[in-house]
Formats: sequence, C-alpha cells, structure tokens
Amino acid sequence: MKILSKLQDAANDLSLRAYVALQVFAATEPVRLRAALTSLVLVGALYVPGLASDGLAEKVGAVGAIALPILVGESTRRKVTPSE
Repeated sequence: MKILSKLQDAANDLSLRAYVALQVFAATEPVRLRAALTSLVLVGALYVPGLASDGLAEKVGAVGAIALPILVGESTRRKVTPSE
C-alpha cells in the first residue's frame, strides 16, 4: 500500500508541475502555444478522421486566442495585442 501511495503522490506532483509549466508557457508564449494546439489538431486529423472536418484547426486557434488570455490573465492579451 505504501508503494501505491508514493506512486499516487508522485503522479499528483507531476501533474501539478506540468499544469504550472503550461500556465507559465501560456503567459510567456501565447502565440506559440496557440500554434502548437492548432498543430496538434492537424496531426490528430491524420489518425482521427473526424478531426479532418473543414475549419476545425482554425476554430481551435480562435478558441485558443480567446481562452488563453482568460486562463492566464490580462498580461497575455497585452503581449499579443499591438500597442497604439
């Protein structure tokens, strides 16, 4: 039972570290993250035919452009929005 508990703790720690790293990456590189998400959908379309529908990659990019600033804060929006 102790080994299972240690494995579970390690998995929880790893998932939290990955989540924080993703937040930091999204805050510092929102455009690259959006491009990576779009690329993952395009790669997924090779293996899952349902993902190959018209405009799905663009929709994922648009949702990423809207959701990422909300998820990581207002500072991300200022980085990708041109200044006046």
